Amino acid sequence: MQEVKPKWLRSGLVLVCERCFKERIPEEDPDVAERIGDFHLRNWLKERLKAEGRWGPIRAISTSCMDVCARGRVTVCIEPQNGEPIVIVVDPLEERETLYERVVKELG
Repeated sequence: MQEVKPKWLRSGLVLVCERCFKERIPEEDPDVAERIGDFHLRNWLKERLKAEGRWGPIRAISTSCMDVCARGRVTVCIEPQNGEPIVIVVDPLEERETLYERVVKELG
């Protein structure tokens, strides 16, 4: 076993529930799934972090169910390196900019 120090240890992680996108929203809220279409919050967040030069120290990763479910929303956990995790549920389209701002505030 070997310990490593990834870049994101400086800032933190953003965990985005994959189950919300792939299973829950399409099954429970087909209208929401249709509105979202092929948009994927984690991919959008990753590209936005890269475009702003923040990717590396901040990583956005997919995770399985965090057992915090809200209809038509996606669970996101902001995990700062130093501090308490922040768990929120967001509308992946309407609140994505607000989420990005929160991520930068907490981790940036």
